[in-house]
Amino acid sequence: MRVAILGMGAIGHVVARALDGRAELVKVDRTRAPLREGEAPVDVAIVTTKTPGTAWAAGIAAKILARDGVGVTIQNGLGNYETLVEHLGVARAAVGVIYVGAQLVNGELRATGPGKVELGRPAAAAPRARFDELARFLRAGGMDVTVVDDPWPAVWRKVVTNAAVNPLTALIRRTNADLLADAPASRVADSLAREVARVATASGVRIDEDEAVKQWRTMAALTGANRSSMLQDVEAGRPTEIDAICGAVAREGERHGVAAPLNQAVTLLVSSLGPV
Repeated sequence: MRVAILGMGAIGHVVARALDGRAELVKVDRTRAPLREGEAPVDVAIVTTKTPGTAWAAGIAAKILARDGVGVTIQNGLGNYETLVEHLGVARAAVGVIYVGAQLVNGELRATGPGKVELGRPAAAAPRARFDELARFLRAGGMDVTVVDDPWPAVWRKVVTNAAVNPLTALIRRTNADLLADAPASRVADSLAREVARVATASGVRIDEDEAVKQWRTMAALTGANRSSMLQDVEAGRPTEIDAICGAVAREGERHGVAAPLNQAVTLLVSSLGPV
């Protein structure tokens, strides 16, 4: 099976490591052409870019993916799946989430473990067969893989954590553990998580507000030494994923008549720090 990894940052590298020796890998970033002329298409295209690169990655996937192949986004935030569907069609698109720590080593983001993924099956039978094979290979490579029919609860649960932790650690320039230890900042994170829970519930994925608070706090405690990806992006002067996380929550809330003013506020604050 030929697998393209679109985006070779921390997540792309951890996926490549799990698939190494199990699938034929086509590693694609903005410095590498996706396929040479006459080269066979890929069976799976995994989008692992930061969210500002989603449209680019989806466009590349549309060019290199086989007709019966599947494109999978395991990115942060909201809206990535919809962009993939625009380019590939709903039958060939799938969405999931990945949990993996990362740290900056010699100027590069490196994953700190094999990672855990929860993946939602695509709609059509042929892409689903490719998808199931991908899941088997990832498991064989040491990843903790769960395959589900409905991935949206997992997507929204990760949005809860990302919205609570990432912007505040970027704003106060502290680790996840430092955020937990900072009582005023952690109360703001609680409120961000509660807003996400209300918006998710209005969108059809019920999340209890107290559970949302417990979730981000548990995850921050488990990853206490981590400097969030958004903090690392701000420190490096790179575009952040704030618009696809808190900005998307605020927009989705507005669509459903649910106010999310804190998510809107931190979107503006993080955007003021540099490129978005």
